[in-house]
Amino acid sequence: MVSITPDVEFHIRQNYTWMKLPASVKASLGNAPGLYDKAVMEFSVKNQMRWRNNVVRFIQRDERKYYESLLQYSREHLMLYPYHLQDMLVQGLRVTPFAYYCNMMYDTMLGEKSYDSLPNFTAADCLRLLGVGRNQYIDLMNQYRSKKFFRRRGIRDLLPSKPAKVSRVEPWWVVNVGYVTEDDIRVCMPEEHRTIDNIIDHGKQMVGTFDRQIILSKSCDYHVPCRENAIL
Repeated sequence: MVSITPDVEFHIRQNYTWMKLPASVKASLGNAPGLYDKAVMEFSVKNQMRWRNNVVRFIQRDERKYYESLLQYSREHLMLYPYHLQDMLVQGLRVTPFAYYCNMMYDTMLGEKSYDSLPNFTAADCLRLLGVGRNQYIDLMNQYRSKKFFRRRGIRDLLPSKPAKVSRVEPWWVVNVGYVTEDDIRVCMPEEHRTIDNIIDHGKQMVGTFDRQIILSKSCDYHVPCRENAIL
C-alpha cells in the first residue's frame, strides 16, 4: 500500500497525470511513475470514485475491471454499497445492493466473524435489504454450525433469496430499471411491463410518477439521489 500524502491526494483529486505533476510531488514519490499509478488506483478504489472523468481512467483503462476492483475492495472492507455508482454497477456489472450484501454476509459467515465486525451503517443497510440483524445473524450462524443436520447446510442456502419487504418509498426518490431478466418480463403484469418500458425509454424518474406497488416489484431499483461527485 502506498502512503498517500495530502499533497499527492490533492493532485489525484484534481486529475493530474504523472506528466503534469509538480517536480516536488514527483520527488516525494521517488520520481517513480509506477508509485503514482498505484496511489491513484488505491485512492480511487478506497473512495469509491467514478471511473469516468477521473485520472484513474488513465491508469486502469478497462472500466469494467476498475469497478470490479472497487466492489471487491468495498466488500472486503465491509463498506456501504456505492449507491452513487448504481448506474454502472447494477446495469453494467449486474451487482445490485441486495447481491452485494448477500456476498458480504457470505464472507462474514464463512470467516465465522462476529456480527459486531460490521460497521454500524453497513449493518443497518444489511438489515434493511436482507432482513438480517444481530439476532438473525446469530441464528444463521447457529444453523450453519449445527451438527443436527446430516451434513451442514451451505451458507448460500441460509441467506435470503430476495430482498426484505420495503416498508416505505418516498415520492422524491429516484427509480431506475435494475437487473431485468427475460423471466422477469415473462411474469410481469401489463402495467408492470409498461412501467419498465417507460423507464427504459426515458431514463430514471421520480418514484412519485408511478404506482407505488409496481415500483416495489423486483424489477425496479429505487434509491435516494446522490451527487455525481459524491465520495463516501
